[in-house]
Amino acid sequence: MRRSKRASLCKVNAFPDWTLMAVLVEQVEGQREFITNKSIWHLSDKALKSVYTFYIMFTCWGCLFFGSTKDPYYDSEEYRKDGGDGTGHWVYEKQEDIEESARAELWREELIEEIEQKVGGLRELEEAGRK
Repeated sequence: MRRSKRASLCKVNAFPDWTLMAVLVEQVEGQREFITNKSIWHLSDKALKSVYTFYIMFTCWGCLFFGSTKDPYYDSEEYRKDGGDGTGHWVYEKQEDIEESARAELWREELIEEIEQKVGGLRELEEAGRK
């Protein structure tokens, strides 16, 4: 394919590999020339990957940033009624409190059983001593 000198003069390059604008001249016999300006974006695979990576990272950052800003829901009574303090850690602290109270209840039951066994053993000894 032969490139004309005129075609190479019509390109406007912002970056060496990145053609931004091309001017096309159409010639039709017996009519005037049509001059058409076309925007053409040529990005290499590496540049496309960089653009999409930046877009994805920016989107993720936006979601994380704006997701962590103050939300009226988290300051409402509906959220805080279960003990929420707005930090997000209260869920785990609440779970730890539930587990701790369950453990204490278990220990209490075991202690009561142990005491009942000892008391039962003492009663048996007393009854055996009376006979």
